[in-house]
Amino acid sequence: MRFKLYLTLENAEMPIQYRKNIISYFKLALSEYDENYYKKFYNKKDNIIKNYTFSTYFKNPKIEADKIIIEDKKFELNISVEDYETAIVLYNSFNKQKYKKFSLNKNSWSLQDISMIMEKEIKSDKITIKFQSPLCTRSRQDNKDYYYSIEYKEFEDILKINIKQQLKITNLPETIVDDFKIKPIEAKKVLIKFYEKCLECSTGVFEINGDKQLLKYLYQARNGK
Repeated sequence: MRFKLYLTLENAEMPIQYRKNIISYFKLALSEYDENYYKKFYNKKDNIIKNYTFSTYFKNPKIEADKIIIEDKKFELNISVEDYETAIVLYNSFNKQKYKKFSLNKNSWSLQDISMIMEKEIKSDKITIKFQSPLCTRSRQDNKDYYYSIEYKEFEDILKINIKQQLKITNLPETIVDDFKIKPIEAKKVLIKFYEKCLECSTGVFEINGDKQLLKYLYQARNGK
């Protein structure tokens, strides 16, 4: 299930690390709607795997060192959720935030509207997909995180390990990932600043091959089109 939030800023400046503000917005919306779901997805002690993701869209943004200038003061938040129950909870959580100010550093935003987005049907074991948000592929070794973009030969192997971790919250067997393949078509490395870290990620158009059930799950749980 997919839906889009239409948000308006109080002024035209968005922090360059806006992603952590969006995560805070998720936390606020869930905590005010259903404390149990908030605790299910956000626990200070645990790194909880989530079955939803988000991407943002800014129209003609001007990116500076520590901020993004958005002249029309509007942006969109695209949310993709793998299971219906969680999707309804998230939708209702954000709907409760309509027209309320969400404060961030020297600015605020408010939710103006929500719309549903039609999902595409996966009919083949090979699809071409454009990621709407950077693909972050991570390996944890000796209590330290390492990030792999398409420029690394280990990229596909690490991504498959990440997918298997994600499948632990589903009924799909991990072995379904063994035949998964990903091929960059018009893709590139990008650097994302997140909580003072600079993460090496990938974005663009990819061809992915695999079991149709797996491709459907990845399409629903990850943000692509």
